[in-house]
Amino acid sequence: MRNCPHRCIYCDQRAITGEYQPPSPHEVVTMLSTLLEPVELCYFGGSFTCQPERLQEEYLAAIVAAPSGSSVRFSTHPLCISRDTVERLKKFPISMVELGISSLDDHVLSLCNRGYSEKDGLKALKLLLDQGFSVAAQMMVGLPTQNLKSSLEDLFKLAELKGPRSITLRFYPCLVLRNTMLENLLLSGQYTPLSVSEAAHWVGTLLYYAKNLGFSVQRVGLQQTESLERSVSAGPHHPSFGELAKSVAFVLRLTGISSKGPWIIFQKDVSLLTGHNCWGLSFLSEMTGQSPEKLKAQIVIWENTN
Repeated sequence: MRNCPHRCIYCDQRAITGEYQPPSPHEVVTMLSTLLEPVELCYFGGSFTCQPERLQEEYLAAIVAAPSGSSVRFSTHPLCISRDTVERLKKFPISMVELGISSLDDHVLSLCNRGYSEKDGLKALKLLLDQGFSVAAQMMVGLPTQNLKSSLEDLFKLAELKGPRSITLRFYPCLVLRNTMLENLLLSGQYTPLSVSEAAHWVGTLLYYAKNLGFSVQRVGLQQTESLERSVSAGPHHPSFGELAKSVAFVLRLTGISSKGPWIIFQKDVSLLTGHNCWGLSFLSEMTGQSPEKLKAQIVIWENTN
C-alpha cells in the first residue's frame, strides 16, 4: 500500500499478500547479492513511482547487486507517470512498467475512488509506450456499475492506443475483502459481487477479444495465498479461476470456427473442455444447443508429438 495516492474501495494489499512491511532497499541489496543467476526484481503491492524520488532510485539501484543481466519490473498508479519520471527510469534496466488500469470508465473509476480518469490512464500508457518501455495494464471486472460492455470498450481503447506495439494484460475479478469500503457497500445492499460463473464468462470473453486484438495476457486471477483465502468476504474467488476463464475463451474460439462442429483440437487443450467437471464442455453445449454426448463426437483430438 506504500504511497498509493488513493485508497481504492476494493483494495487491501496487506490482506492479499499477508505482508505488512515492505523490505528496505538495503534488505533488497542483501538478498540480491546472494544470487548466482540473473533475475527479474519485481516491486508490487504499492504505487512505486508515487514514492519520493530518492527512495525510488534506491530501490531501482539495488539491481546492481544482482548478477549481470538482471532487470526490474514494478507496478504503479497512472497519476505517478510523468515525463520527468520516465527520464529517471531510463537510467535503469526496466523490463516492464505495470499500470493499474482497473477501468477506463470515468463513472466506475469515481465510484471506486481510483483518482485517475480515462484521459489520465491513456496518457500514462502512451507516454511509456512512446518512450519504448514494455507496458502492462492490470484490468478488473465486476467493479460497481461496471459491465461487460464497459470492459470491452476499455479493451478496444487500449488496442487503439497500442496500435502495432505491445501491451501485456492482467485480468482480475473484483473480490470483496474484509474491512474494505466495498464490503460496507455489500453489507448495505449497495453492491452485488459477481458469481464465479459470471466472472469467468466475463473474463473469458475479454481473453477471446484480447487475443484477436494482439494483446499478450500474463495472468488471470489473483495468486492463491493463505492470507487471501482468509480475507475474502464475498465475490468470485476460485483457486482455478484462470482455467475457467480460459475454457470460456477456448469455447468462443471453437464456435467462431464452426457453430456446430466438427472441431480439431490439440491434446494439450482437452482439459479446457473436460476439466472442472467439464466446465468448458458444458459451455460449448450451451453455445451450440447440442448435448455434451453429441458434442464429444464432433471433437477430433490431434495428438501432435512434435
